[in-house]
Amino acid sequence: MAAIMTGDTSTQGAELAALIATLADSKRFLGERYAEWCTAAPSLESAVAAAAMAQDEIGHARSFYPLLQDVAGASAETEPETRSTFAVIDFLRAPFQGWTDFVAANFLFDTALSVLLESARDSSLKGLSQRARRILEEEPLHWLHAEGWVRRLATLGPGVRAALIGSLRRIDPEARAWFNISTPELTAAGILTDGADSLRQAYLARVSPVLEAAGLPGL
Repeated sequence: MAAIMTGDTSTQGAELAALIATLADSKRFLGERYAEWCTAAPSLESAVAAAAMAQDEIGHARSFYPLLQDVAGASAETEPETRSTFAVIDFLRAPFQGWTDFVAANFLFDTALSVLLESARDSSLKGLSQRARRILEEEPLHWLHAEGWVRRLATLGPGVRAALIGSLRRIDPEARAWFNISTPELTAAGILTDGADSLRQAYLARVSPVLEAAGLPGL
């Protein structure tokens, strides 16, 4: 197993830096999008959940930026306060258009993040392994929130159901493509245990049964 060393300027080193930057930025932007619904969610309970999940995600992001400095070196672009170029998928770059977007992001992309972090539990990069294990301890509550709201929205009439399906269909392709961050070089070095195709299969295995049980079309 070839090891990727911190400070490595090779292709593998660049891919490792890209992975950590993507995790940090994705967590950061997901947290910001969640936070925007702390006072706009459809119920007090969901507003409290949005606030709690926002705090979790932003905390996770902040834990990744020091690791990014370790692997890419200290610079303005590895400091969260001065970073200006973000490795984040398009749907997180703008506020959600409605609660169904929030639920779809929670259900699909939050889950995609967890699936990837499960592949990093035993990473050869100790700092990544430690963070993955700690973060995954908090993620089950995010999943329960997402699953519950998908099931609930599917029963709230044809308009809400159609909006949910639209949100799911917009976010799913980006969530699947996001797994391409797991490259053969990273799996060969033991940074992640699963390649992009295996991660996509694990993601679909998690979300598809919920959609089927809710009577929603598959992805």
